[in-house]
This record gives sequence, structure tokens and C-alpha cells, in this order.
Amino acid sequence: MNSIRSLITGATVVAAGAGAAAALAVTGSAAAGTATGTATGTATGTAPGTATAPSAGSFTLRAHHGSDASLDLGAKGFSAGDQDLFAGPLTRKGHAAGRFVGTCTMARVGHKSADQLCEFVLHLAHGQITASGTVHAGQGGPGTFALAILGGTGRYRAAAGQIAVTPTNGASFPIAVDLR
Repeated sequence: MNSIRSLITGATVVAAGAGAAAALAVTGSAAAGTATGTATGTATGTAPGTATAPSAGSFTLRAHHGSDASLDLGAKGFSAGDQDLFAGPLTRKGHAAGRFVGTCTMARVGHKSADQLCEFVLHLAHGQITASGTVHAGQGGPGTFALAILGGTGRYRAAAGQIAVTPTNGASFPIAVDLR
């Protein structure tokens, strides 16, 4: 089965009629997705060797591939209903910052494009941030995609804004967080 994990790691494959498939290469530079702006929150009570994120402003995390599972729940093969579950560590400025857990469900598979509904949860030192939205991938892949921050816990209990995920072919990818 062709994995939806490809939104994060490599290439997405969608049905192209008559049993053929068209590869949708995910593009994006490992250096892309750097957030701009000044963080207004401060980190306190940080354990040695860990980095925390501010409660407002913009910052960038790096998500490192960990575990993943692809579930063929729709029609046999790459189809609507398939799910991908993934998790891994997060770093910020080279220091441990937490972990991420996510899922993407294939909503539509076409000849040259696909749509997924994705949810990411960022587990940080002082709480969680939950983001969700749709991701559209064409023949060039999804490129950088934004998911709305729905809320959070702890320091992030009133969180709003968005995360921007830049898929790469490498071992990690940037997640730019813009808190309002």
C-alpha cells in the first residue's frame, strides 16, 4: 500500500486510472519554514537540556521522524478512508522541546491530486498545542501547508493561530508555529 506518511516524508501516490499511479513528489527544503517575528512569552522552569516555546509569538520546531503506521481502511490500495498515524521527537534550536503525534485521513484521491484531513498535536514542556485542517497535494506534492491551531492545554490553553508544516525528504521537517 502507498502510505499517506508521504505528506511528511517523501512522495504521495494517487490512483491514476486503469491501475496506473502518478507519483506526487513532496518538495520543500529542510531550511524552509523558518518563522519570523519576536516571541513575547518567556520560558521558565526549564529542565537542563530542554527548550520550551513561548506562549505567544512565532517560533520554529523541528519534527524528527519516529514511529508511523499506515492503515488501509478504504478500498484496497491507496484510497479515501486510509489513515496514517505518526509520532516523533521535537527539537527547538537543537535542544529537546517535546514530541508530536499526528494523523492524516485520506478524504479524496483523484487522478492527479489528493486531499487529506490532518491533525497534529505538539506536546511541549508547558502544555499541548492541537492543530487541524485539510491538506491538498498535486503532482508537485503539498508543499508547505498550514493547519489552524484549535487550542491547547497548560500555557497554551487559549492558543490560536496556525502551524505551517514543510514536508521534506530528510530525517526531520520544520513546523513553524504562529501563536496569537
